[in-house]
Amino acid sequence: MVTILIALVVVGAFAIVAYPYFKPARDLDISFAAASDPGLENLVVQRDATYAAIKDLEFDHAMDKLSDADYKSLRAKYEAKAVAILQELDGLTAAQKRRTRLAVSDEAIEHQVQQLRGSAAKPVHCAKCGTPAGARDRFCAKCGAPINR
Repeated sequence: MVTILIALVVVGAFAIVAYPYFKPARDLDISFAAASDPGLENLVVQRDATYAAIKDLEFDHAMDKLSDADYKSLRAKYEAKAVAILQELDGLTAAQKRRTRLAVSDEAIEHQVQQLRGSAAKPVHCAKCGTPAGARDRFCAKCGAPINR
């Protein structure tokens, strides 16, 4: 009984640790996308700095280093700055997603066109019975003879 319990704990711990490796990929993560775009990287740094300033402000207020009036005015200032940064960040990431989606869809369309052109260029028939064969057929569906391409 104890060994079963230990095995369940080990399997559970492994599942928790391995979960991030097996979950489906989400949209582009801002922190990874920032590595290629300096404007995006700058916004991410500003966002993180503003969050840290708000956190420090909360701590200073909790420790009675700031009066309520100063706290409220500084908090409103940092919140407005954070909102502006987040809106700009959302605009950049939305534009980047649109560009990525367009590039992917253009590539997919071009690939499909090439496939259609390739299959339409060479109609293949069975050498034995003359039945038309599909693009991926290796043997005739009617007589079973091998298809020579």
